[in-house]
Amino acid sequence: EMIYCRDTELLAVSLRPYYMRRELSYAIPVYVYVPHREDAETTCDVIHATIARLQSQHPHAFIAISGRTGQLIYTNVKDAYTATPLPPMKKPDHNLVYLQPQYKPRARTQPITTCSFRKSPGAETTLRDCFESTEWSVLQVPYGEDIEGLTHCMTIYMNFCMDGVVPVKPVPCSALDY
Repeated sequence: EMIYCRDTELLAVSLRPYYMRRELSYAIPVYVYVPHREDAETTCDVIHATIARLQSQHPHAFIAISGRTGQLIYTNVKDAYTATPLPPMKKPDHNLVYLQPQYKPRARTQPITTCSFRKSPGAETTLRDCFESTEWSVLQVPYGEDIEGLTHCMTIYMNFCMDGVVPVKPVPCSALDY
């Protein structure tokens, strides 16, 4: 969006960067140039009306407002970026600023844990042999009609067999792997 008034020149560009915080939909840098400082009230009204319209059209957008010198950048997200000055381009009155995002992706902020996986080429046949050699009636008789007790007993026995037969391999994983 471009606005040219007698007292204000304003350029707003809507961007959708490849890497962006999930809660932000767009990045809208707004460049404001005020050639004459005679009517500050009109200039403020033009800037305010434009930014208010952009915020109502894109309520989840990151908006950065900069002026001619680029020394001050106003944003609608507190502490979103740290600014680092870069060497000037051709003319000394143009400053470049590198905005380094302070946002840390969720995958980098959560600790890495260890998950255990049971996988072995010959483990399936060995586990099958273990189950085939089991006297299941010995485990069933004490519980009679108590299905919950029998289920608990069978689960414990099967886990016991798996612990003895199938090796456990620890693998680093994060919460986003699930």
